[in-house]
Amino acid sequence: MGHIQLAANSGVLVSFGGRRVLVDGIYGKNRFFSPPLKEVQRAVFGMDSPYRDVDFLLFTHRHTDHFDAAYTDEYARNNRVRGIYVPRAGADPASFLEDRRPLPKAAEQGVLHELSPEKEQALSIPLWDDCAATYVPTRHLDVQTYAAVRHCAVLLSIGRVRLLFAADADWSPENRERFLALGPLTAVFITPLFLLHPDGRRLLEQIMPEQVVLYHLPFQRDDVTGLRAVAEKELARSNPFRLTALMEPGQMLDGIEPWR
Repeated sequence: MGHIQLAANSGVLVSFGGRRVLVDGIYGKNRFFSPPLKEVQRAVFGMDSPYRDVDFLLFTHRHTDHFDAAYTDEYARNNRVRGIYVPRAGADPASFLEDRRPLPKAAEQGVLHELSPEKEQALSIPLWDDCAATYVPTRHLDVQTYAAVRHCAVLLSIGRVRLLFAADADWSPENRERFLALGPLTAVFITPLFLLHPDGRRLLEQIMPEQVVLYHLPFQRDDVTGLRAVAEKELARSNPFRLTALMEPGQMLDGIEPWR
C-alpha cells in the first residue's frame, strides 16, 4: 500500500512499503508560489514533523521554487536521509533563479549526488528493491530565459506504478520524443500551462497515462497570477484522460490502481 501527498507547490511526498521519497519539497521563497509548509521547515531543523527522516530527496532542477541548497543541506544534517539527488548547477553564474550554492554537510555525510545527465540520455538510479528514479533531461518552459539551468523530469518507478514528475518541462519536440520513449505511465504531474498549450494537450493524448495531475500551484491565499483559475478551467473541460489536481496542503492523490 502506498500514497501520494502534496506538500506545497510542486513538492510531492510518495510513501510506500515503509519508504518515503520527497520530490521538489524543500525549496525557497518565490512571490508567485506558496512558501514551504511549516511542517517541512520543522523537519529541516530536526523538529518533530511528518516530514522527518524521508529516505530520499529528489529535485528536478535548482530553481528556487523547487530547491533550496541551504535548507536541503540542513535537512541532511538533522535527518536520517539515505540520498539527495539534484542536477549539478549549470555553467552560467548568472543563471536566472538558479540556486548554485554547495551542500557541504550533505557531501560530508556521503548522501549528496549531483547529477550531470547527458543531453540525450536518461539516467536511471536504483533506490531499493523494485524502486528506481530516472532523470530525463528536458527543456524548461520559456527556454530563452532558462536555457542555462539543468532541468530534468523525474520518473519514479515503484513496482508497477510509474510516476512522471514533469516539473517545468515544456511541450517541445525533443521533450515529446523523450516522454513517449518512457512507455506506459501511471500518472504524469504537469503544470496547468503545459495542458493549456495545444501541443502540450496533444502530447498527453499521445502518452495517455492512467491519470494526469495538475500541480505546481499556489494555495488560494497566495495566488497572485490567477494560476488556480487556469487549473479549474482545465478541470472543467472534457478530457480523454482522467484529470485531477493537487491544489491544497496535505491533499492526497486518489486512484493509483495498484495501491488502492
